[in-house]
Amino acid sequence: MGRANDAARRWQELLDDARWAPSPHNIQPWRLSRLSDESAAVMCPPDRLLPDTDPAALFTAVGLGCFVESLAVAAAGRGLALAATSTGAAPGGGEAVVSLHLTSGAADQLDPGLLRLRRTSRLSYDGRPVPKSHLDELGEIAAGYGHEWHVTSDSQLVDWVLHLNRETLFLDMADPRARDEVGRWLRFSATEAARRRDGFSPAQLGFPGWLLRLFFTRHRLLELPVLRQAAHALYGRTMRGTRTVAWLRGPFATVEDGLLAGRLLMRLWLTMTRSGIVLHPFGSIITNATANARLQERITSGDGTLWLIMRLGYSKEPPRSLRLETNELFA
Repeated sequence: MGRANDAARRWQELLDDARWAPSPHNIQPWRLSRLSDESAAVMCPPDRLLPDTDPAALFTAVGLGCFVESLAVAAAGRGLALAATSTGAAPGGGEAVVSLHLTSGAADQLDPGLLRLRRTSRLSYDGRPVPKSHLDELGEIAAGYGHEWHVTSDSQLVDWVLHLNRETLFLDMADPRARDEVGRWLRFSATEAARRRDGFSPAQLGFPGWLLRLFFTRHRLLELPVLRQAAHALYGRTMRGTRTVAWLRGPFATVEDGLLAGRLLMRLWLTMTRSGIVLHPFGSIITNATANARLQERITSGDGTLWLIMRLGYSKEPPRSLRLETNELFA
């Protein structure tokens, strides 16, 4: 009985660390099914999918990959190695997406404490460039996963990407399907965010709750020039101080590709966290077809799919997004 309790507690401890992994819209599309003392499976509930903006579930798979890599880092911090194997099943289909197995192992260079320190920073940045030595280190990590890491500090290209991201936000609000799907994951007050513990809160997005509600329930009011300009200006202020934009290219056609891309993204993000670097992914530029086409016209170098673009830099400590409790994440 004691050994069984120790094994159950071990999976609970790993999950308690890994639940802070990032996911699209903070949907937290993971559930852990413990199969034995050493084995478990990662499931994806069907109500944690984004069928309109992520129909192939590739970005959901990226979130699952981030979660799996977080489990691996948490395990390594306890002297364990985590083997993870894709089952080939699609997320949300009722089958396990990833099989997990624990063995004894060596420590990882990434401290598990970084899992709780990691943040998405949608705040303004302080204008400091990210040192080349850090950018080169990130490039080496990406190459180890078979992906390309591209970086620019060209002010014209950086400003163009920031502008495209801002315009895409309003494009998505004009699309009823995208607006309704994203709106499901918005929490319009701190009270609602604390109760639901998923999705985006006003504090995370840097917008007052009433304005978020206006975006999603009275979006036509934003066609009024005064309100539209005010919303653009408010969002634009959060982009101040951005000096660096980076993007990733690589295999991105299958769920297996998405899982591996997520594991890569998690290692990049934790490595940045260790160095005090923050990032803000611009996922909507990729998932919005119009914005993606414009991006592909502007950024043509490199091989593989351009599957993520982000800004990097330094900011004040951003608010932490909430997470479901550990006991809610067991299947």
